Amino acid sequence: MSNLLSRKSGAPYDVAIIGAGPAGSATAHFLAKGGLRVVLLDKFEFPRDKTCGDGLTPRAIKILEAMGVLPQIEERAFRASGIKIRYSDEITFSLEINNLRNLPDYLLTMPRFQLDNVLRQCAVDTGVYFLPRAKVENLTCSANNPVYIQTESGQVIECALAVIATGANSSLLQKLGLLKTSPPPNLAARAYFENVEGLDDSLIIFFDGINLPGYGWVFPTGETTANIGCGVFYEEPVSQPSRLRGFIEEHPYLKRILKHARQVEPIKGYPLRTDFSPSHCGNEWVLVVGEATGLVNPITGEGIDYALESAQLAASAILSEWRDGHPSVATQKRYRTALGKRFQAQLIVNHVLQKIFLRKGTLLPLLKLASEKPALRRAIVDACLDTAFWPNDSSHYYDVVIY
Repeated sequence: MSNLLSRKSGAPYDVAIIGAGPAGSATAHFLAKGGLRVVLLDKFEFPRDKTCGDGLTPRAIKILEAMGVLPQIEERAFRASGIKIRYSDEITFSLEINNLRNLPDYLLTMPRFQLDNVLRQCAVDTGVYFLPRAKVENLTCSANNPVYIQTESGQVIECALAVIATGANSSLLQKLGLLKTSPPPNLAARAYFENVEGLDDSLIIFFDGINLPGYGWVFPTGETTANIGCGVFYEEPVSQPSRLRGFIEEHPYLKRILKHARQVEPIKGYPLRTDFSPSHCGNEWVLVVGEATGLVNPITGEGIDYALESAQLAASAILSEWRDGHPSVATQKRYRTALGKRFQAQLIVNHVLQKIFLRKGTLLPLLKLASEKPALRRAIVDACLDTAFWPNDSSHYYDVVIY
């Protein structure tokens, strides 16, 4: 272990977190705030781009507020007051974001290039040691601890507990036996544009010309800039970057708003995992957070709020069960129970709703009816923003045990 990486004091780390996206950085922040010695690894140097729709829901905003970074993010993010649903020029209506059971009444969009770096820096400012260009090759654990993490460059990091926050990439999970097979991918793509016409303070979701179950989006990132993309919740022969390129060239709505626009970055595709199960949460010496557990809304493809909330739950479980420099054997059970209680029912319902309503022959009548019925529009808001199962008194949802 000649390349063993430890703190300057010579003591090993308490927790090593693999992946510095929202789930990893938030977990690192909460643990360091609770007094643990944390190292955060990522295979990239930061800031780095991450392909995403860039939307921040009220639930995500609530966690960002708890982390103390919301003012910094709001300075740079685009604030949206609602969502516009479009099936055609004739069937277009707005969803209001209000009275969401003590949640904020707005949404934000912020490119992940900026957001992820803000969250990583938040962790560093809390006392986390960040190690870039550290691609993890393997994890091993002796009978009585510690955990050894080996990187591609040959470094070995010693810790008492590892946290995996690698997003949709499941290779490390399969290597460790935490996931038996590769989950079926859901696919999406996005591109950034400037000089976009017709934008207001709404996020736009459109269904005309889209393969179901899936949708297209126009998420403003500024007054005349936008993240434009499309996604589908099954693997199809045509790649999503190719499909998005076709939409940009041929879709009447996009042609209209992009008439004088300029694409500022190449189209990029990305996978999504929606195979959540509490059983994916880890074992006695490894916990798994965020999309690495399959935590993504199967209706919208949104996962940042789940990433931040699962980070809070993991940190709370770890801090609650920390004993004499080690996690107790009850840590994984506490975390698994918390994940199931928070997410399982709502995600089961969302999978059912997706299969019933996001298909040909069903979606159009639903949207026609929703354009006339406020109660149905509210139900769509709850499904899109995951507020249907949100308690009216949700203050305790953001408590993290801090010693």
